[in-house]
Amino acid sequence: MRKIWLDTDPGFDDWFAMLLLACNRDVEWLGTSVVAGNAPLDITLANALAIKHHYGLTTPLYAGCAQPLLGKRETAQGVLGVMGMRTTGEPLPAVEAAAPSPEHGVDMLIDTIRRHPGELSVLAIGPLTNIATAFIRDPSLATQLRELLLMGGSTGRGNHTPAAEFNIYADPEAAAVVFNSGVPLRMFGLNVCDQLLLTQREVGRVQQIANAAGTPQARWFAGYLDAYQRIRNRDGTVPMPLFDPIVPAYLRWPQLFKFMSARVDIELRGTFTRGMTVCNLRLPAGTAGNAEVALQVDGDSAMTLLLDEVARLLV
Repeated sequence: MRKIWLDTDPGFDDWFAMLLLACNRDVEWLGTSVVAGNAPLDITLANALAIKHHYGLTTPLYAGCAQPLLGKRETAQGVLGVMGMRTTGEPLPAVEAAAPSPEHGVDMLIDTIRRHPGELSVLAIGPLTNIATAFIRDPSLATQLRELLLMGGSTGRGNHTPAAEFNIYADPEAAAVVFNSGVPLRMFGLNVCDQLLLTQREVGRVQQIANAAGTPQARWFAGYLDAYQRIRNRDGTVPMPLFDPIVPAYLRWPQLFKFMSARVDIELRGTFTRGMTVCNLRLPAGTAGNAEVALQVDGDSAMTLLLDEVARLLV
């Protein structure tokens, strides 16, 4: 059974990813660290605790880093709302008495890697601050991981800026540490997320499931899914890529993906390109890349399988 650790910044698509991991019986989910990203840490942590509580998730959850390694904190609240999760239905209720485990997320990530050398896969679906902090404290950790599966970056355009994807832009110095660490790394960037598209057809299916199930958990998920799908257009006519769920999708159905070895560097100084992932997909002979970059996914098949999984959890 594959051992995994999730590093996240909920965010609706992080919520979707957490539910998919909860459905996967082929993994042993050892822990979750939360990082500032879609919103400040107190908000992403509250969201993570609410998701854990209302869906009965049992994996230990830890607060991680509240600030990037350098520079000012960046959030996606301008797009996703103050809580980082817009909804067209009932809001996900807060859990007043909930608290994370008392240990720091970075401490527990380090401890877990050391206890399972060569076995742990880390799924990083937020800014890379927690991961980089662990690697700075002990550089040998990077080569003790089985694999780092990262939702972030792009082989082309950005989304938070014209050049940069949000997770990388929010802490590009942390991303540079990770990409230069020697960790076995798979990058799932905007270019492949744009092939996994959420439309009103999928939203309608989840709404039907929610109505049939009649549970608050199903209704909350349907309302957030609808709001997420409308980010690009209020009437929902423009498909919305699913970002973070693409990583647990790969974990479950790797045969749907195609990769290419590349050299990926992080732009740190560009006036207009800070946070850009500069991907060299044409490696000279004898030159090793530092990442396997996802280029293709069978999006239709993946979306069907994703919704089948969540449907089983919601009913």
